[in-house]
Amino acid sequence: MSDPTRPKAPKIIAVANQKGGVGKTTTAINLGAALAAEGKAVLIVDLDPQGNASTGLGIDHRDRGLSTYEILSGDCSLAEAIRETAVQRLWVAPSTMDLLGLELEIASTSDRAFRLRNAIEALTHSRLFQELGFTYVLVDCPPSLNLLTINALSASHSILVPLQCEFFALEGLSQLLSTVEQVRNALNPELSIHGIVLTM
Repeated sequence: MSDPTRPKAPKIIAVANQKGGVGKTTTAINLGAALAAEGKAVLIVDLDPQGNASTGLGIDHRDRGLSTYEILSGDCSLAEAIRETAVQRLWVAPSTMDLLGLELEIASTSDRAFRLRNAIEALTHSRLFQELGFTYVLVDCPPSLNLLTINALSASHSILVPLQCEFFALEGLSQLLSTVEQVRNALNPELSIHGIVLTM
């Protein structure tokens, strides 16, 4: 029997586009802040090695401590890495450049595509989740269709695609949609397209 006092599992949304400079991080931060302003508890998971979402939310490079690298490599839990931001009800799991080497480290492991999904699942059973009750988890993805993005898509209920208003952006969109279909067929049948956000 389910515990009525336990917070519901969060809605997980990947903010993804393999093209760089299209506004993924800006979209993730602004959407997170807007949801927090509406009274929702929001966690942004920074999966981009550049760490712009972490910087944008006030987490200095020299003060990152535990990051999404340690989470995905299995050295710490998501609950241990979460940091408060200056925005009320908005938290972040920061990233560092260490993420660049993660793909090689976990490429041969059987759960390589599910590291983030497992970390979020463990978070929902933690004391921290009981206290904060995240309503949304937004995953800021790197500008490529690599193992980090696959982890995000495998863990998410839906994907939000920031798209520049230009012709050539459509070519990249078709490639991304093809990847989403492959992930849906092989790893995460629940994944859906939440929408496309026209940026810039």
